[in-house]
Amino acid sequence: MLLNKENLERIKDKKITFVKGFTSPTTEYDFNTISKLTDDYSLVVNNKPMDLMSPFKSIWQMKNIHMDKTYFFTFMDFFYKTFKYVPDIKDGVDLFFSFVTNVGASHVDTEDVFLISLHGISTYRIIETSQDYKLESGDLLFIPKGVRHKAISTTPRIIASVGYYGGRS
Repeated sequence: MLLNKENLERIKDKKITFVKGFTSPTTEYDFNTISKLTDDYSLVVNNKPMDLMSPFKSIWQMKNIHMDKTYFFTFMDFFYKTFKYVPDIKDGVDLFFSFVTNVGASHVDTEDVFLISLHGISTYRIIETSQDYKLESGDLLFIPKGVRHKAISTTPRIIASVGYYGGRS
């Protein structure tokens, strides 16, 4: 996991931060991996329907994956310790994935979010500035709570979303 001094300071100052090549995933994350995780750990997968007639156009979510898969707990622990987050019961790592290209709704998160691309290409648009960030496998985007944004998947994609609801100590 690579963060240089400038990245560290920007995140500490709660500024949107993009890090190219933050990590090299230890596993090839694809939809077979998603299926295996779901089966091995009996995980619940939710979908956010974009088109009720075609569920594959939905955005899918696997919540709290860090509780079952150590790889994701490592990210959570790294950010906790590096940025001194106060633990909150709602903190966690969720996987978001989509099987086809789509555009998510513009939204504001109530937590600080570290987005790590595991598969495919996604663009995150910051609404206020119309700034786009293109994430490929291993890239990181930090979006502080309260910043309106939306995800645009230009390919099928898998994103790990590490969220912290508490403040920092």
